[in-house]
Amino acid sequence: MSRPEERRRVCGEAETGCSDQNRAIIELEFVQCLANPHYLNWLAQNKYFDDPAFINYLKYLQYWRRPEYARLIQYPHCLFFLDLLQSQEFRKAVATNQTAEFIHIQQFYFWQNYVVNRANEASK
Repeated sequence: MSRPEERRRVCGEAETGCSDQNRAIIELEFVQCLANPHYLNWLAQNKYFDDPAFINYLKYLQYWRRPEYARLIQYPHCLFFLDLLQSQEFRKAVATNQTAEFIHIQQFYFWQNYVVNRANEASK
């Protein structure tokens, strides 16, 4: 019996209207946009998360977690949010402006202290 990943039909250039390379670039840019909590809020408020096809697309994009793809990502928080977006509870929560702003502030504090925290860990 084949695994679901092996049975999945892969669309080619004829179906998508762009080359595999362009498709990969577009998907990479979209995945990285998921690192922006205000963009997630916009998606939620515009009902993208109510569309089953969009939810399936988010599941499909999980392949970006694999090392050969993840190495191309500049904003690693996007992978964390891609995981969270698999949860309907998170998709509902991020629809509120307060949640998006809270996440944004937490990201700011993370990056503000990232270098100091990494230096402290390295010196132990």
